[in-house]
Amino acid sequence: MITQTQWLLLMTTGIIGTVAILFNIFVLSKMQRGDLKKFSTQILLLISIFYFAGCLRSTQIFLDIHEFAGIPLSYIEYGIYSLVYIILAYEIYTMPKTFQFAE
Repeated sequence: MITQTQWLLLMTTGIIGTVAILFNIFVLSKMQRGDLKKFSTQILLLISIFYFAGCLRSTQIFLDIHEFAGIPLSYIEYGIYSLVYIILAYEIYTMPKTFQFAE
């Protein structure tokens, strides 16, 4: 059973994460078109994926749910993190070309 303190912590972190994502969306809506806006949008997407993976971790810890469709949540979480690292590595690789820093 989840305690009142755990519930408060879960709700607080969820609200803070959601507000951060909404604030980032607001900031992106004010930016002009271009490579920087495209890059910022991709970074926001990756942050959102990390946020979702963190929600999976919180579900596992606070609600004592360890599987989804027969797959352990930790495997799903690590799969999400691995995917994000691959995408970030590609973004870092292409960043100099995007911002015309390439030789």
